[in-house]
Amino acid sequence: MNCKIFHRITLVLSFFIFFQSCHSSSKKSEQQGEIKAEDSRGKIISLPEEAKRVIVLFEPSLDEIYMLHAEDKVVGIPQQVFQNEDKFEFYAKLDERIKNKTIATPTFGGGSSNIETIVGLQPDLAIVYEQNIETIQQLEELNIPVFTVSSLSQDKIYKELLGMGTLLGKKQRAEEVVSYVKAEAEKLKTPANEKPKKVYYAWSKGRIFSTSGKGTLLDLAIKLSGAENACPLEMESPNVGAESIYKWNPDLIVLWNSSLDEVYQLKELDALPAVKSKQVFKMNPAFYYDPHTVKFLLFAKQLRNWCYPSAYSTEQLNKEVQNDIMQLYQKPDLYKKNAI
Repeated sequence: MNCKIFHRITLVLSFFIFFQSCHSSSKKSEQQGEIKAEDSRGKIISLPEEAKRVIVLFEPSLDEIYMLHAEDKVVGIPQQVFQNEDKFEFYAKLDERIKNKTIATPTFGGGSSNIETIVGLQPDLAIVYEQNIETIQQLEELNIPVFTVSSLSQDKIYKELLGMGTLLGKKQRAEEVVSYVKAEAEKLKTPANEKPKKVYYAWSKGRIFSTSGKGTLLDLAIKLSGAENACPLEMESPNVGAESIYKWNPDLIVLWNSSLDEVYQLKELDALPAVKSKQVFKMNPAFYYDPHTVKFLLFAKQLRNWCYPSAYSTEQLNKEVQNDIMQLYQKPDLYKKNAI
């Protein structure tokens, strides 16, 4: 009898210890990962504390990290920061390591990354474009937390900036930036008192026959300016022929990070009215107008000036862009008076 009672007591104690252990583990896991943010995949990225060593493999996200004033946490950047002369000039003003080219660039250009170099930098967070699936998988297999970004829409840009701010311990600054951009974008929603101009947007690096369709980030930025997208296709990045551009007959052609000559030297487009009337414009400097960041706001403002100069003058544009750059970076020397 005593033996049975002993076994029962032992069993009860075992269950008690088991449940206490589970409770302690649960409590411990709740305490871990106190800093959380949802990335573009809908995945919750959880860190035990704010990130202190960050690899950034998507250049627009690096740009926004400087807006967050979190550059001291960055230990690796994309190689193309050094390769793009226009942008390098501005990044060099933001970071002495970039100016002196002493910061690590664990990429091979394009979308490929040097995983060994990344591991050697001992990051506690990597920020990666969501289409770089192979790199994301490799890093996560090595237990390096990855926060992915897409920059697919204005709302996603806001959300991703707030997520980065949270993980980097800069949530308040992220909220300030988002609030400012939202307020400025709201002012732009006042429609111009003219018939909407049709705008054809050509992709960067001379991809003149690649554009952005309806519902895309660029489409939304064009609408924000008061104009409309000449491309009627509901596609992210359609490749089109010259005959389609003639059919759409845009009032303006807009380039970002491409040369005007890449349009003017195309025989296929030399009879297009917008080309004949010299209505081809380049967002210059490209650093000011990156539409994959919250600077889609500046992109929309410049476009409004080109479309409706009588309603939105170059003088007003210059004044607002100067203020926008100051608000976004809080670095007075980033604005070049004669850049626009």
